[in-house]
Amino acid sequence: MKKSDTNFRNAAREERRRKVREDRLARFEASCKALNGQGYVCRDRTLPPRRAGALGILAAAPFALAVFIGGMFLPGKIFLMTGNFFADAALFVLLLFVSIPAHEGLHALGWAAVRGTFRGIRFGMAEGAPYCACEEPLPRGRYLFGALLPLLLLGLGLSIAGLCLRTVPLFALGAFNIACAGGDIIVSARAVLSPGILLDHPERCGFYRFYKDAE
Repeated sequence: MKKSDTNFRNAAREERRRKVREDRLARFEASCKALNGQGYVCRDRTLPPRRAGALGILAAAPFALAVFIGGMFLPGKIFLMTGNFFADAALFVLLLFVSIPAHEGLHALGWAAVRGTFRGIRFGMAEGAPYCACEEPLPRGRYLFGALLPLLLLGLGLSIAGLCLRTVPLFALGAFNIACAGGDIIVSARAVLSPGILLDHPERCGFYRFYKDAE
């Protein structure tokens, strides 16, 4: 393949990405304008992805460590699920990788469940990290359901199952998913303190809060 062909394809790919980004931002701005037109006041409750990630690690680390260290003190622990160390190691690494897209998929599933449709749910990458965003404004409770679903199922769910079964790989996987949900913990804590209508930002970590002056 000629170098010129490769450069052309890379340029075309970047142009498509730029167009997708511009379209998402345009839809976000249109939603903001529509809510402003209904008398809502807007407040930015977002963070840059890297800052949210750093704060998320600080928020999630105590819970993830508590699960893992607490589990290691359980008597009669099961270290192998298949009975073969190498098979278990490969399975554990595979589950670690699978849990990352599963995490974003659960955000989508949660928001789709409270809205009755997957329309307006988008996936993407921001500063090297995958994300899922809902383009439709949501009441706080519905927003929180989608934001916390990966933590509840993959984090707490696997942790509780692993601790009850005394299975080290299972509660270790749960601890890993709690750590991965650090950004969600930060965003959800902000959402709890933000009554009103919440609109997920298409790129930054968090949301815009829309509320009436009386709220």
